Amino acid sequence: MNHFKISKQKYQRMEVPKELEGRVNQTIANFEAGKSSHSQTKINKKHRFSHSAISSMAAAAAFAILVVGLNTSQVFAMKLGDLPVVGVIAKVLTVREYEKSNEDMTITAQIPEILIDSEKDEVKHAITDINAEIDALVKKHIKLAEENIMEYKEAFLETGGTKEEFAEKDLKADVTYEIKKQTDTMISIVITSDENWTNANQEQFFYNINLVTGNQYTLKDFLGENYITIANDSIKRQIKEREQGKKEIKYFEGEEGFQTIDDTTGFYINQAGNPVIVFARYEIAPGAYGIQEFEIFP
Repeated sequence: MNHFKISKQKYQRMEVPKELEGRVNQTIANFEAGKSSHSQTKINKKHRFSHSAISSMAAAAAFAILVVGLNTSQVFAMKLGDLPVVGVIAKVLTVREYEKSNEDMTITAQIPEILIDSEKDEVKHAITDINAEIDALVKKHIKLAEENIMEYKEAFLETGGTKEEFAEKDLKADVTYEIKKQTDTMISIVITSDENWTNANQEQFFYNINLVTGNQYTLKDFLGENYITIANDSIKRQIKEREQGKKEIKYFEGEEGFQTIDDTTGFYINQAGNPVIVFARYEIAPGAYGIQEFEIFP
C-alpha cells in the first residue's frame, strides 16, 4: 500500500466540516487518478482562470494536503511553496525523522522520499532507486556522525578531559535536505550532513532529477558541449571579483586553488533555472569563508 493510500485512510477516519468534505474528497480522488495536474499541463498557457476560481481550488487543495499531512507520521517538506502539484504529480515527503540524544551527543536526521505518479515504469523505477540511495546515504551519515563523536570523546578522555567536560561541549550532528527548485519537469534537492564541532565533517550531496525521464541532469545538459570551459571561465572571473570585493575573500592559489570542474563537481539548480556549482569548505578557500557557490549563466 502506497503512502498516499495510507494517508487517505487516516484522513477518512477524521471529521471534516460538511461544507468542505466534497472539495477535499474530490481533490484526493484527482490526486490518486493523476488527473488534476496532468490535465492542467494540457491547457494552453495563454488561458487564465478567474481569481475566485483559483482561490477556491487552491483552498481545497491546501486543506486536503494539510489534513492528510498532519494526521500521518510523515512530516511534509515544509512551506506550502515547497509542495507544488506538478505535471507528473511529484511530492517530496519527510518519510522518517531520526533523533538520538544522550549526555554525549544529539543526532537528528530527516529522510526524504520522492513520490511520483508517472505513466512510465522506467521513471518510477529510477525514482525508486534514487529514494533507496538517499535513504542509505542518510543512514550512513547518522552512523558516521555517531562514530566520529565517540572517537572524539575517547581521545578527549585519554588526554585528561572528563566526562562532565565532554558533555558540556553539547556536540550535535544532523542530516537535512532542501528543495532548491521544483517544476513540472524537474526537482533539485541538496542533502547536507553537518557536525557542529568540526567544519571538516560537513558534506553536501546533490540530486538534480528530470521527472520526465528519471535521469539526473548533468552540467552539460544546462551549459552545452563546452560546459567545462564555460563553467571554468565563469568561476575564475567570479573568484577574481570576490577577491577584489568588500569581503576580500582570499582563495587558495596554485595547485591548491581552483583548477577545473569535472563530471563529479556538485551543483544544484536555483530558482532562476541556472546551475550553481558548489565547493565545500577548504576545497578552494580557507574554511573561515565557508562553502563557496558560483551561479553559472548559460
